[in-house]
Amino acid sequence: MGMCIAASATMGLFTACTAKPLPILIEKYCVSDSGLSKYWLTLNTSDKTGAIRYQYMGQDVRYVVKTMQINGNEIGGRADFQASATGEIRGTPITFIYDDSIGTFKDGNAGTSCQNKQPAEHISSPPPAPAAQSL
Repeated sequence: MGMCIAASATMGLFTACTAKPLPILIEKYCVSDSGLSKYWLTLNTSDKTGAIRYQYMGQDVRYVVKTMQINGNEIGGRADFQASATGEIRGTPITFIYDDSIGTFKDGNAGTSCQNKQPAEHISSPPPAPAAQSL
């Protein structure tokens, strides 16, 4: 975690920060305390784009980040439904905050803890894409 030092000088207030800058590409795996909600984040802080994969109770849904704001180590924004591997045709937008300094992700009021990689014991293959229907 970074540290900021403020000092008063005759010309005004001087602040020196040693906060670690956000990486350009953030890829995280986040799980709720209950283990029911799982998120895979891919956030590009340079061009403010990204994607979120969300699994919950058998659903496997992908969202695309439409807006992103960066405030220090926090990245906030909104992600809209993009596609589903489990048949959903729409989804409620995700309003999120990811805090890189403490490794947490919030989807509205639901909080999760994040890590760099998904542990092997939690890896499950995504459901197959629905088969194309012939006319």
